[in-house]
Amino acid sequence: MNKLLKGAVAGAAGVALLLGGAGTFALWNSTATVNVGTVASGTLSIASSGTPSWRDISPDRTAAAIPSISSYKIVPGDKLELTQVVTINATGNNLAATLSYDDASIVASGAANAALKSALVFAVDATGGANVTRIGTTNTFSVTPAAATSTVTLKVTVDLPSSVSGTTAQAGSVDFSALAFKLQQNAR
Repeated sequence: MNKLLKGAVAGAAGVALLLGGAGTFALWNSTATVNVGTVASGTLSIASSGTPSWRDISPDRTAAAIPSISSYKIVPGDKLELTQVVTINATGNNLAATLSYDDASIVASGAANAALKSALVFAVDATGGANVTRIGTTNTFSVTPAAATSTVTLKVTVDLPSSVSGTTAQAGSVDFSALAFKLQQNAR
């Protein structure tokens, strides 16, 4: 028993030495702070500015303002122009975006209304803003980054061609009250 007791005491002493020594063991270390600046994100937004205006720009007459588009009735051969100023904010070193109008925002429910919308020919033009460029002959525009916001005048022409005949598109109406212009970042 004496040997067993001596072994237990020796084992306990060894464990105590190991535990006591664990707190005194250390390695050197150091930390350095490096000021490398901050990471910031860019912006992409579009907002309407001012009041939209409509004009009759039909080729067979002098251009004239339309005071109330809701009460104006077009016929084949008429061409109308909507003017809306927008502000575009596009920042970001690798930003590329596309500006277009949202055809789904032009509402025409019902057969007569859908027939009128189908007969209409839409065209969009954008002027101002050096960072806005037409893509080919489409109604879409490329938007690149700019240091400041860009003021862009959008003109949407609505043409009811003279080739529309019979009763096609008669007694219809197309709702532009929620016309939307989209600014969407391009996938990379």
